[in-house]
Amino acid sequence: MKISIITTNFNTDKYLEQTIKSILSQKGDFDLEYIITDGGSKDNSLEIIKKYDKEIRDGKWGDRVTFRYLSEKDSGQSDGINKGLKMATGDIIAFLNADDLYTEGALAKVVTYFKDNPDCLWLTGYCRIIDENNKEIRKYITKYKNIGLERLTLDSLLIEDTISQPATFWRKSLMDEIGYLDESLHYAMDYDYWVRMEKVSHMHLIKEYLAEFRFTSDTKTGSSVDKTLAESRLIAERYADNKWIVFRQWISNLKRIIVYKGTDVLKKILGKS
Repeated sequence: MKISIITTNFNTDKYLEQTIKSILSQKGDFDLEYIITDGGSKDNSLEIIKKYDKEIRDGKWGDRVTFRYLSEKDSGQSDGINKGLKMATGDIIAFLNADDLYTEGALAKVVTYFKDNPDCLWLTGYCRIIDENNKEIRKYITKYKNIGLERLTLDSLLIEDTISQPATFWRKSLMDEIGYLDESLHYAMDYDYWVRMEKVSHMHLIKEYLAEFRFTSDTKTGSSVDKTLAESRLIAERYADNKWIVFRQWISNLKRIIVYKGTDVLKKILGKS
């Protein structure tokens, strides 16, 4: 079985090498196709990418790893991810942003689950939140999301997105059916994708930590909470069968704004992470 991982990058050399290593160091009974789409970075990203391109071609990461990359201007993250998705040839597909990480053994667990559950078209797992120093933070949010994953339905997903993108994987056959990311969305495109998947087939859950999501003030999610939630509302309005679900999502979004924006203040007061 082959698994394709796409990383889209733009001026993220601070974390990119950690991300690449977390993917290439995965071990298991699978072939790995790794694709990086770079949006024309002006930092040292391309040098890092070329370094690993050479290492892979020289066989340093084993004979079951293939690597492709492109570096060109794109129209945003969704466009960059879609370029990679269209290049992917694996049986299983996922994308991992250039500042996030896979946990040790994550891909082997995913491949085994898909092999053992042929009815599973897509799955997710637990995902820690880390800071710029790889320290786990916001543990209460992680626990809350884990509980939500165990109870997930289409309606609950439309009300609140508890799925962590770095820990989510799907079969190429499902992607062939539903298509690629909506490039009109720039902050909640993964959320839209989960809803489209759930409308076709119910998500499966691996109750283990598969990935780590980096949350800092300078990351896209960390600096754009309001824009992400605004797009989330558009998605609820697009797919919900009734206005009650849209209203409940509005309440949920209000709660999330309070939590995300209030956390830094609480940390200073309580001296906790």
